[in-house]
Parts: sequence; C-alpha cells; structure tokens
Amino acid sequence: MTKKRKEKERAQKLWEERRDLIRFGYGKIAEFIVREAKQKYQQALLALSKGDVSKAETLLREIVNKIPDAPDPLLALGQLLVETGRFEEAIGILSKACEIDDLNPKAHYWFGRSLEGTMRLRRAKEAYERAMERNPSSEMRKEIMGRLHVVEETLSALPHSSLSDSQAKDFEEALHWAKFYLEVGFPRRAREYLMKAQTIVPDHTQVLKLSEEIKKALSET
Repeated sequence: MTKKRKEKERAQKLWEERRDLIRFGYGKIAEFIVREAKQKYQQALLALSKGDVSKAETLLREIVNKIPDAPDPLLALGQLLVETGRFEEAIGILSKACEIDDLNPKAHYWFGRSLEGTMRLRRAKEAYERAMERNPSSEMRKEIMGRLHVVEETLSALPHSSLSDSQAKDFEEALHWAKFYLEVGFPRRAREYLMKAQTIVPDHTQVLKLSEEIKKALSET
C-alpha cells in the first residue's frame, strides 16, 4: 500500500470518527464529555440487544441529561419509551428529535408511533407522511405504509370522521388532555378540556363517558 493511500485512509477514518462525534456535540462541548457520551450510547445499544431495557434507559437518560441536543440518544430513548408503552413521555423526546434531526425518517416515524399510542391519529398520520417524504429505506417504507394504513382505517371508522382535519385534530387533542388530567388527579383541569371537545362533538360516546367520570371525580374531591 502506498504512503499516499495510507494517508488517505487515515484521513477518511478520522473524518468518520469526527462526523459521529459531531452528533454528540463535538466542537460545542468538551471532547471528553462527547467521547464519554458516545461510549455510553454504544453501551446502551449493546444493553438493548441483550434485552436489558432498564440499563439501556439509564444510560440514555444520562446522555440526554448531559447533551440534550444529541439526536441519536434522543431517538433511541424515545423509541424505547414507545416500545414500553410510555407514549406521553415519548412525545416530548421524539418531537425534539424531529426538530434536531428533521431529515431522519426514523425520528418522524417513531414520533408518529408515540402520537398513535395516545390516539392523536391525525397528527400521527402527518408524522408518518413526513417520514415517507424523507427517503426511508425500503424496509422502513413498508413499516410506515403499514402504520399509515392502520391509522387511515381507524380514522375512517370513527364517528367524527366527517369533521374537517382542523376540527378533528382539535377534538383529539381536547379528549386526550381531558383523559390525561383526569388520570393524574386534576378533574377540574380535565373538565376544561372536555368542554372544548363538547363544543366540537357534544354527543360523542367518549365525551359522554368522560363527562360522567369527571362529574364523579369532582364529587369525591
């Protein structure tokens, strides 16, 4: 191998290493912090491959706490939360991942999954469509199309499917937050969101059910 070729390969290797480190804040944060974060990220991925979700989550949270703008740990943590059913928490993390790494189809896909998990179906549909626009791999494209199909079928079967997209999204959001605040013990706040939902579809079955549950919770306070 010629000296020139060796130098070229070393330069390429160095560039690839720096490119990876840039995603962890290289150039903005002290290099030892960046390298430690990258090492922990690799350890988290290894833990996930072995099924040790708890260890992986601990490592990913440590990275995100130190370097909140690192897109790869954000995405990995958001995906972990979705896969363990913690959709509400995942939304905030994956929304940030989408903002930081907008061209990454995986970020928008998993953001869609978190929204779908909280039944914000129209917003989930929009996230999946954004993922499709960002040139996903053929395998991911199939997965996104599958989720889109499920969401579209569910939406078409809903009793409020005749609403405009804007009204339907407002209705979904209001219902979601009414349920959320009721579950965490704030029935008065839940009632405020329920009233928003009632102005859009007053006789919806979920609205009527939530209304009774909120009345009961308020009577017990």
